[in-house]
Amino acid sequence: MSQQIRNKELQEIASLVLGEMEGFLSAMERAAEQVSSGRRLEDIDDAGYHLYLARKDPKDLGSRAEAVMGCMEYDGFIRIVQYTAAQRGLCLEEETKLEIDLPLPEFEENMVTGGFERFKGLAVEHRNKCLEELIAAVCRVLKERGLAVACVPDEDVIFYLPVS
Repeated sequence: MSQQIRNKELQEIASLVLGEMEGFLSAMERAAEQVSSGRRLEDIDDAGYHLYLARKDPKDLGSRAEAVMGCMEYDGFIRIVQYTAAQRGLCLEEETKLEIDLPLPEFEENMVTGGFERFKGLAVEHRNKCLEELIAAVCRVLKERGLAVACVPDEDVIFYLPVS
């Protein structure tokens, strides 16, 4: 499969992922509109999602809100991405590879065998390049929609929507 076709497929799946997240994203956009029109925090409709206001000075609750932020558990976000990819026939499980990084042996003069004095351990991780590319595509589509995204693996995905 050529890279151009793969990128197009990833873009299509990324758009579908946003469709799955539409309720959350729409709630953020409505909240941003309400904040920009001057509504008080207590009067903003969050549609049941945990949304937050970001201010320049968090200690000054009277300061103007700069952005609406929302977060989602990282595992929940990945489940949405995997579910949507599976619906399109892209099995991400098959793309997962086990990567092992071994320390390099150290050899000194007149030494027959090497040692591992600076041994810092070995790293073993599951790596899925296709999933990484798909998440990057989702982030690009979100950026086109005006949102910034920060993914913190094994913790949260933070969505940031500036208030105009």
